[in-house]
Amino acid sequence: MFHVIIDSAIDLPEGSTFDDFSLVPLYVKIDTQYYKDVVDISRDEFFRILPDEYDRISTSQPNVEDFLAAINSSKHEDVLVMAISSKISGTYSSALSAAHESKKNVVVFDTWNLSMGAGVLALMALNMRNQGLPLEDVVNKLYELRERTRFWAVIATLKNLMRTGRISRFTGLVGEILRVKPVVELKEGYIVPKRNERGNPFNILHKLVEEAEGNADRSYPFIVGYTDYVPEIEQLVKEHNALLARGNPIVCAYTVNNIFAVAYVEQERERKE
Repeated sequence: MFHVIIDSAIDLPEGSTFDDFSLVPLYVKIDTQYYKDVVDISRDEFFRILPDEYDRISTSQPNVEDFLAAINSSKHEDVLVMAISSKISGTYSSALSAAHESKKNVVVFDTWNLSMGAGVLALMALNMRNQGLPLEDVVNKLYELRERTRFWAVIATLKNLMRTGRISRFTGLVGEILRVKPVVELKEGYIVPKRNERGNPFNILHKLVEEAEGNADRSYPFIVGYTDYVPEIEQLVKEHNALLARGNPIVCAYTVNNIFAVAYVEQERERKE
């Protein structure tokens, strides 16, 4: 048995509960005040203030001491730490430094993903751990699954991505004028454009879920995600026998409200063909 630690930018399905499990919060900065995600500010509160305060919100990674405290508080000698992609956050680096300082056997796993995409991997790690698999076997399986884990998100507005430099101002202005909704995905740890869509973000989510369903290996978790709740999402989740998760403030500080997403494990190529 081993302990599992994830950071708060990894989103597990609603209602998930596990023993021997810890969460290390990232930090949300609003103006000059820092808040620990989950601990000092709830998701409901964050999404309520986000539309008016988005240009004063930023985030920062946990420090080494945050991870070290979580590692040392575990009753187990073996610990798995899972972090959002090292390509877009320094969280993995903080976790790795903490692992080097700890006397325990700590493995730090870079999910190459975030939000529900990393949540798929975290859920698999917890399930495999609970089935009695040793740490080494779980980590080897996670590296295999990482290559096939997909996360697609539709973004309602480009204004905050322009402000933070995630996209060029020209691209953002053109997108706003044309009223297109960008769909992004994670590839090898980087956020990259998938395509542009027109219409209501929730209707676009319908299309993404249908497309993902055709690609997914349904023996693994299939997660539908949101930031702002709409009742219709419950029916969508039911129709596709999916899990439901809410996006975290760390990611949404850069995308603003009204984001929808889907995360899954893609079928192996031989099976798809």
